[in-house]
Amino acid sequence: MPGFTPFTDNYSDLSDQAGYQFEFRCDNCASGYRSEFIRSNLGTAGSLLSGASSVLGGFFGSASNAADRAKDITDRGARDDALKKAANEIMPLFTRCPRCSRWVDETCWNEARGLCIACAPKLATEMEAERASVEISQMRQKMATETVFTGDTEARTTVCTNCGKPVGSEKFCSNCGTPTGQDKCPQCGNDVPPGTRFCGNCGAKVG
Repeated sequence: MPGFTPFTDNYSDLSDQAGYQFEFRCDNCASGYRSEFIRSNLGTAGSLLSGASSVLGGFFGSASNAADRAKDITDRGARDDALKKAANEIMPLFTRCPRCSRWVDETCWNEARGLCIACAPKLATEMEAERASVEISQMRQKMATETVFTGDTEARTTVCTNCGKPVGSEKFCSNCGTPTGQDKCPQCGNDVPPGTRFCGNCGAKVG
C-alpha cells in the first residue's frame, strides 16, 4: 500500500551514513540474505564536503553542516524506501509458519506439512537421525563385549556402553558406574552378564 513500509522482525539494519543495507534471517536457523547496498546521495555529498572543510574551512565547513542537517531530515524517508525495496526482493524467499509465526527459509520449511520444521519436523530426516543413534548404541554395545589380544594377555574392549569412556578391564565404568561388560564363568569360561548368579552354559555358580 502507498505510504506504508513492510515490517517484520527477522531483519537487522546495517545502514550507515554512506548508505542503506539490511540483513534478513531465518528465525529457525539464523541463516539468511543481505540486501544490495544502496548508496545515499546525501551521505556521499556530506562526506565530500566534510573532507573539503577539513582542508579549506569557511564556506565548505558551513556547506558540510548544511548537508548533514539535510540528511538528518530526509534520511528516514530514504531509509524506509530502501527497506521497502529490500523487503520486496528478499522476503518472498521466506515463509511465515501459521502455527508459531516464525519466518523461515526453504531449508527450514516443511512443504508437505505446511509448517516450519520446528513445528513439523521432516520425518525422513528424523528417521535417519534416529537410525544413526541406534547404530551408534549398537556399536558401543558390541565393542563393550568384544575381546582383544595384546601379546599373551586377553582383555575385554574397554568402552562404556553408557558414556563411551575408555575404562580398561574394570567391571564398572569409573566415569558413570555402568557395568562395562560380561563376566567369565570360573568353571567353563563362558561369558555371563553382570548380576548373573549361575552360568547359563554349565550351571556353575558365578560370583
